[in-house]
Amino acid sequence: MAITTLDGVLAGMQAPRPWAKAVTPTLVAGRPHSLWYLAGSPGAGLTPAVTAGGVVLNNNTPGAVAGALAHNDPVSGNAYLSRFSGASQSAGSLLLCDRLIQVGGTSAGAAIAVTTTTAQTINTGTLPARDSNGATAGAGVEWGLEIITATGAGAATPTIGYTNSAGTASRTASLVDTYVATSAIGAFYRFGMQAGDVGIQSIQTLTLGTTMTSGTIALVGYRVLAQLELPGAFIPNAVDALTSGFPRLYNGCCPFLIFLPSTTTASITSGSYVETQG
Repeated sequence: MAITTLDGVLAGMQAPRPWAKAVTPTLVAGRPHSLWYLAGSPGAGLTPAVTAGGVVLNNNTPGAVAGALAHNDPVSGNAYLSRFSGASQSAGSLLLCDRLIQVGGTSAGAAIAVTTTTAQTINTGTLPARDSNGATAGAGVEWGLEIITATGAGAATPTIGYTNSAGTASRTASLVDTYVATSAIGAFYRFGMQAGDVGIQSIQTLTLGTTMTSGTIALVGYRVLAQLELPGAFIPNAVDALTSGFPRLYNGCCPFLIFLPSTTTASITSGSYVETQG
């Protein structure tokens, strides 16, 4: 059953799950940075054994996916975000996201070629039933290009060919965040969508345009669960069941963090994450 009252929120509250990450690479103001591969608690995420078409991440019990914030599927009923808090050495915004699927990485036969400038066939598989409607159509699902190992001197101009959440194919998306040569591990470049689209169901192609020269990259499909504004150094902030919009955490949810810094300062970022279930 769905939780529909504040009493239900309180009754189903789970224990807080603290997190802390050392954001060690040099940051760039306004450029998103994935905390997936960075040390801390939880520890650095591993590159999953990706096959052609990608791998779905299913974090149904704490520790099921290395690098994900702890989550366990409810025995019955639903899970929701109850509270998300954080603070950082530098101001910025923190995104709590569900990591749905990853394409690329270091697996033989599945790595994305960073020196190929023409269209590369991706053809992602079916998404897990964790879009904003709890379905596989991709409503609310976004994609980003994530740096796994630092890239070289080439200033690529990545675009993707995709099918939107309404099933319309042959759509094209460019980066919202301009790609910069020699990007550090964790740099995370978000793709936009064509006008009118509200989500991406699948990706068919990736075109870099210009070689990245070297490095390892992945394409990550994710859904934003909450955004936290961090107004200054070590000034904490939080959202709760009311101010977050009470997003549903579908079974297998794989929570991870993306930091949007407002300065270049390396940062210790920490906080806690609380679910309610019922």
